[in-house]
Amino acid sequence: KSSTGNSLLHSRTAFHATQSGRSITRDCQVERYQYTDTCGQRKMLTIVDTPGFFDTDTSITNEIVERKIASKIFEMTAPGVHAFLIVIRIGRFTPEEKNTVDFIRHIFGKDAVQYCIVVFTAEDQLEEGQPLEDFINTAPALRELVRACGNRTFAINNKLNGEPLARKTNRLIEIIDNMIRNNNGTYYTNAEYQRIERQRQEEKRKREEEERRKKKAEEDALIARTKEEERKKTEQEIRKVN
Repeated sequence: KSSTGNSLLHSRTAFHATQSGRSITRDCQVERYQYTDTCGQRKMLTIVDTPGFFDTDTSITNEIVERKIASKIFEMTAPGVHAFLIVIRIGRFTPEEKNTVDFIRHIFGKDAVQYCIVVFTAEDQLEEGQPLEDFINTAPALRELVRACGNRTFAINNKLNGEPLARKTNRLIEIIDNMIRNNNGTYYTNAEYQRIERQRQEEKRKREEEERRKKKAEEDALIARTKEEERKKTEQEIRKVN
């Protein structure tokens, strides 16, 4: 994930990255790169490297990742996010990663997937001549994840250098630009996130209220049963005396 960010930035050191499977990124980090698009316009590319969902570092739970992303991403990308890149390493698709889209929906709402692109790294791990689509179709869960993201995919080998890597990153930026145009130039904003967060808080309030109601009903039922048992016990004692 961090290596893909470095490739887009034409850098090897902007984000801390290793070839190991262990998670490195523990906090959100932002870097920027100025480029010229296919129309000759100068643009600023802002990339935020985030802790990964379902990462190997068990000290960083998904709840912690959610808080880190929610508290930083809009501050770093104001006025909003044009694209979420879901980065998956070829050959290392885990059962947990299939839930990535659901996790994004949980944080940002169901409409966030229209801003998602699935980026596959380690493209060199594909068998010679194997299309990316064939690899995707080998795993139903992976195919479903891609489908949920509008079948927007891209494969890259971050070990490339020079012109071959530049061609790859330029193509990925073109895909992002095309998605932006298809979204009418809109981006996912903090206002949308705040709306989703208010909705989530309201749903949480209703759940807690329902739990309190059920708990009170159970307590009232217990009190009623206790009183009834005491009443019956008292009646039995009175009958014994008589």
